[in-house]
Amino acid sequence: MTVSVLGRPVGGTTPTRSPGPRGLPLTGAQSGMWYVQSLDPGSPALNTAEYLDIHGDVDPVRFAEALHRTVGEADALRVRLVDTPDGPRQLPVPVEAPGHGFPLHTADLRDQGDAEAAVAAALAWMRADLAVPFDLASGPLFAHALLRVGDRRWLWYHRVHHAVLDGYGYALVARRVADVYTALAAGDDVGPSPFGRLAALVEEDAAYRDSATYERDRDHWRRHMADRPAVPTLSGRAALPSRTTVRHTAHLGPEAAARLRELAASVRATWPDVLFAAQALYLSRATGRQDVVLGLPMMGRMGSVALRVPGMVMNVLPLRLTVTPDATFAELTRQADLGIRTARRHQRYRYADLRRDLGLLGEGTALVGPLVNVMPFDYGLTFAGAPCEAHNLSGGPVDDLTVGIYDRADGSGLRIDYDANPASYEDGEVAAHQRRFLDLLTRIAGSDPHRPLSELGLATAEERERELTEFNDTAAALPPTTLIGPVEARAARTPHATALVADGRSWTYAELNTRANRLARHLIVLGVRPGVLAAVALPRSADLVVALLAVLKAGGAYVPLDVEHPPARLALVLEDTAPACVVTDTATRAATLPDTGVPAVLLDDPALAAELDRHLPTDPGRALTPHHPAYVIHTSGSTGRPKGVVVPHSAIDNRLRWMQGEYGLTAGDRVLHKTPTGFDVSVWELFWPLREGATLVLAGPGEHRDPAALARTIREHDVTTAHFVPSALAPFLDEADGGPLPLRRVFASGETLPRALADRFHATLPGTVLHNLYGPTEAAVDVSHHRCEPGESGPVPIGRPVWNTRLYVLDAALQPCPPGVTGELYIAGAQLATGYLGRPDLTAARFVSDPFGAPGARMYRTGDLARRREDGALDHAGRADRQIKLRGQRVEPGEIEAALTRDARVAAACVTVREDRPGDRRLVAHVTPASADAAAEAGPLDPRALRAALASRLPEAMVPSAVVVLDAFPLGPNGKLDRAALPAPAPVLGDRRPGDAREEALAGLFADVLGLERPPGVDDGFFDLGGDSLLAARLVARVRAALGADLDLGTLFRAPTPAALAARIADGPADDALGPLLPLRRTGSRTPLFVLPPAVGLGWCYAGLAARLGADQPVYALQARGLADGTPPAGGLEEMAADCLARIREVHPHGPYRLLGWSFGGNLAHAVAVLLRAAGEKVELLALLDSYPGDALRGGPVPAEADAFADLLRMAGEEPAGAAPVTRRQVVEALREESGMPAAVLREETVAAMARIAVHHAGLTRRHRPGVFDGDVLFFTAAAPGGADRPSRHTWRPYVGGDVINRDLDCPHAAMTRPGPVDAIAETLARYLGERC
Repeated sequence: MTVSVLGRPVGGTTPTRSPGPRGLPLTGAQSGMWYVQSLDPGSPALNTAEYLDIHGDVDPVRFAEALHRTVGEADALRVRLVDTPDGPRQLPVPVEAPGHGFPLHTADLRDQGDAEAAVAAALAWMRADLAVPFDLASGPLFAHALLRVGDRRWLWYHRVHHAVLDGYGYALVARRVADVYTALAAGDDVGPSPFGRLAALVEEDAAYRDSATYERDRDHWRRHMADRPAVPTLSGRAALPSRTTVRHTAHLGPEAAARLRELAASVRATWPDVLFAAQALYLSRATGRQDVVLGLPMMGRMGSVALRVPGMVMNVLPLRLTVTPDATFAELTRQADLGIRTARRHQRYRYADLRRDLGLLGEGTALVGPLVNVMPFDYGLTFAGAPCEAHNLSGGPVDDLTVGIYDRADGSGLRIDYDANPASYEDGEVAAHQRRFLDLLTRIAGSDPHRPLSELGLATAEERERELTEFNDTAAALPPTTLIGPVEARAARTPHATALVADGRSWTYAELNTRANRLARHLIVLGVRPGVLAAVALPRSADLVVALLAVLKAGGAYVPLDVEHPPARLALVLEDTAPACVVTDTATRAATLPDTGVPAVLLDDPALAAELDRHLPTDPGRALTPHHPAYVIHTSGSTGRPKGVVVPHSAIDNRLRWMQGEYGLTAGDRVLHKTPTGFDVSVWELFWPLREGATLVLAGPGEHRDPAALARTIREHDVTTAHFVPSALAPFLDEADGGPLPLRRVFASGETLPRALADRFHATLPGTVLHNLYGPTEAAVDVSHHRCEPGESGPVPIGRPVWNTRLYVLDAALQPCPPGVTGELYIAGAQLATGYLGRPDLTAARFVSDPFGAPGARMYRTGDLARRREDGALDHAGRADRQIKLRGQRVEPGEIEAALTRDARVAAACVTVREDRPGDRRLVAHVTPASADAAAEAGPLDPRALRAALASRLPEAMVPSAVVVLDAFPLGPNGKLDRAALPAPAPVLGDRRPGDAREEALAGLFADVLGLERPPGVDDGFFDLGGDSLLAARLVARVRAALGADLDLGTLFRAPTPAALAARIADGPADDALGPLLPLRRTGSRTPLFVLPPAVGLGWCYAGLAARLGADQPVYALQARGLADGTPPAGGLEEMAADCLARIREVHPHGPYRLLGWSFGGNLAHAVAVLLRAAGEKVELLALLDSYPGDALRGGPVPAEADAFADLLRMAGEEPAGAAPVTRRQVVEALREESGMPAAVLREETVAAMARIAVHHAGLTRRHRPGVFDGDVLFFTAAAPGGADRPSRHTWRPYVGGDVINRDLDCPHAAMTRPGPVDAIAETLARYLGERC
């Protein structure tokens, strides 16, 4: 497939071709059928046929289109088989459109009389058609009919030659026709074809026949059947296959069928194994033989190709069993089970080949007796909602006897067909065998002591009792109160206590209550009352708290509108809820709210303020009961629309009373509210402290994304209680390392809490308790809890149920699962939501009857998988469906996929969560383009435009970080989408390179945080490259550490490219940038690297090196005195070295030490190393970048300031023009562009100081007499042509006791720290340190 990301192809393979002019050879399976047909070209025996009985309305024209499309997709069907000098080949045949030659017969048979007569006439027509042979050489080798037998009943009949289709292929074709028809009826795109290509099937078959596996399979069967018995038949006669068959159909009732399944489970087998054992028993008893051989049909579809091609693949193999009088039926069943398993491992070896190997090609030389074809599946198809049942008419030729057993999964038991060769069996004879076999099955089923499977669960009686009673004993007597009642009671008891801290000030309970009461009375005038909804759209602020309280005080239920959501999303919520009003402010209404006609209450309107002052400040009266709704929160909906969850007061009141009983807030507690109100965690954050007399502390707008800001707020306001989604807890712990926090308890919920994160929490905040909570919005926030203890191991449990709540782990039959067995988690009890607003169908599907509760009790089907521990705690085990939890937010991929496919250019979409780097979970969308016509009309697919369109309709968390365009979706062995094979996104990176060192450093940090293979272009947006809010927080922290920039998260949102961010940082303080110690990266676990300045005294030139050494390598640059404040320079190099060493020890008091210096900086680094060794410290790295001792330079001229200006220009990447002197202005402009230094730093005065310092340092070098460093030196030589007159590294030999290890760099001296050379330096340093440290 060809993959395109952001519009550019990044790889692909050549697709498998359809049969060409010369056609394709036949597979082994086809060859056998072709040979049989060639023996009797006029025989219809190889016709296969079935019909689907469709109950409902069918549009014949649409059905014909669906069928024609499916046939067009299945090139394995569209062939004819011809004999050529090279053997039989299959050639493609054209398939005309319906009504123009397409083989579809239609008829209305309602005129035959009643429905029974119409069906009888239809069956007679089908049998007559079934008797018509195909012409293999002409084709097509299929025919269809759509017969109407009632006003709302249709029979779809299809007949196909067995050489091109087997039973599995029938299922593929039928399913695709049903899917296409359903899509067409709904006006939806039919999606890409699930079918594989015939050529691939032929290639796979040929590869198998040339493989070692083929030889191993052959050896197995030859050995297994070498002493084969003579094969008896039930008739006692052998004959060639006939052109027709004798069929008798009977049914085994559902009770007996269920008992057979129970027997199979008791002997650790499957019910097909039981049927094979029963048929072997029947054959042994009927023939008096102990060694019997049954025919065992096998799919033969071992590879992914075969599973996706509706063609002929199936095989028949011998199942050899020994039936002795002293064996038990369990032993015989086990023998059948093992025999089937062994045959399955060698199932691709062809029946015809085995007969040939065994010399059984002549007449009367049967290999197997009755063929037992067990089909334990049903198509389960619907045609635009119309259900159907499949009925087999013919499975192909019958040598002797075929027993077809069908479980159509409709509760009607088993259908058992006996198809017999009329040359061997009389009609009554076949009927008699069939009756006897059914009776045997009934007796076997009745003799089994186990109960029916439908009544049995996996759990024992004791385990069932523990699951339903002991583990769910949570009853607690509570008063019938509401969410708001305890808040008002608390305000009355402690009116002067601090209730709220927000917006830079605090409010007492009395102040907050008064404001909320006045607004509530205004809302009552607007019609807000019990049962009525009122929307609230405000940023996190005191006004938000007042508005929520006011809605509840008026008796209404609040509908939170996230002000960060796009207007289109908010419009859906407003349409869904039809609120009486929306409480907001002028700025929010203008920027966010759609114009829906809902009355707006503007809290910053002076007229409203005046009106509110006229309302009474007391609590308003209301006829509110615990059963009224308290709030409606919307979650992602799989149908493409968010769904509103209606939570009553009784549910959330139970939740908060349990929380207080379990954790006990006091008046001294301060609870942080940071969760957006559109998420249910916000409910307890807001109302728990206000009910219990604690203080509610509000994080600022947007602070929930910024861990540094949260840590600051927690410290400044003495917050004791906070909540974090696990994915947000991790970056917060990075900031928590900065000093003690007042937190007493932290709650984690919203997604799985990794054990490693819990361990890190305990190590970082040892005095703080961590609680893991679990619960869906549909059950009032949280329903289970677990206190995380240091030293625990294994997965972090989601714990035990809260008060008045029951948690069941059930299997698919709603039977309790025993401990250790995964099942689906169901919730029952007091905290269930009323349901989904205006969605009774969805409510009925998810809130189902509780079979273990009182009459009328409900339970919520969570879709989460769970396992019960022996102690009763629960472990979360994933999802039973495709729902995603990402950064604590519930995401239905179907909603995003529906939004994507609204674009006419998108044929299909698939949204998944990828974790291509550990811990970095991202939402990714894969799409396939629509038809060429649609693309021509709407334009090509542009992933950037698709993301932008999604961002205008969906919340930020639901916008995929990348959109990947594929020619077609990868399919798995079952012909369905293989999500695991979807390619990882490969962002297209811009080409504009960094213009200075800061842009270069930032681009490197972008690449590191985003996991890119190379740095992006400086105009590439962080969020366009896959960044999200959590990664943004990580990047900001890295930029702060690496560049020392005072940067907040909002800056990145406003300046999301390296270039824009560099410009934002560029106004940093001059004193810091020119100080004696410049941190290029503060963070990292490795030994810090200290880089000494070149002659100009400035360390900014090493920023590119720091960016390339990785996030774990701290880097500090030493700088010369006097750059900013005119401080006199050092009088000698030894003095300067001692000064630098003092700065180094402030950061890193003791060794080992790593030192590096370029040019003059190399002399300085050597001098520092000598001082460190004299002090007994270890120096594990001394790296010199094209630096030479003073005695090697003494014969040369001493540079003047003009020379220094020229050298500075060269450092910036420019050569001086001609003989004209270089000016300060030239140097300033060049260095600003190259280095990225702040404008406040690079003034002309600074450049003049750099030139003076450079001249001074040149003199220091020439006067300096180096000591001896007793270690190795890693040396980098600027080896570009034209430097022959430069000194040699060997001039260091008198001053180095160890080796001088050299690497030549193809660059001039002035370019050592530019891109290219600095990459080589970073790579060499990493390798050197990896080998030696």
